[in-house]
Amino acid sequence: MDKKPYPFLPFEDSLVGEKILFVWQESHHSEKNLKEHLLKALELKDDQLVFTPNAMKQKLMVSFPTEIRNLIESNRSAEIPNLLMSIAKGKTQLYPQPAVDICFELIEWLLTGFDLDEVLRETLSLLFETALSLDFLTSVRTEYFKELRG
Repeated sequence: MDKKPYPFLPFEDSLVGEKILFVWQESHHSEKNLKEHLLKALELKDDQLVFTPNAMKQKLMVSFPTEIRNLIESNRSAEIPNLLMSIAKGKTQLYPQPAVDICFELIEWLLTGFDLDEVLRETLSLLFETALSLDFLTSVRTEYFKELRG
């Protein structure tokens, strides 16, 4: 009997997702609206938002950061948004399953460790299929760090 994958709730199971939702709601939008944007942009159904199995997650969280660092080092950081979208949609050779949880972890990693605001703004705009401003990203980062400081 196959074990059913555990659902991934992007705005509850991810701190960066939680903060994206908070900032989104500050602009008088609903969680339902944000989730609809996400599913539409990724061409996924709600039941496809599941956690990546642990063994695979470990492998991906080594491989994808290495790939992203290589893009940054070779001045190709503009390719990062498309890579993250491919990961979320399940359109990578390494893991051809939707991995929104991995995508959110990588966004969090980039948000806290790199000076790539335009790359992150573009990523979030693609991920939610709506034009988001740098102010939106700055607010997400501010809320994220506020949470970490307690």
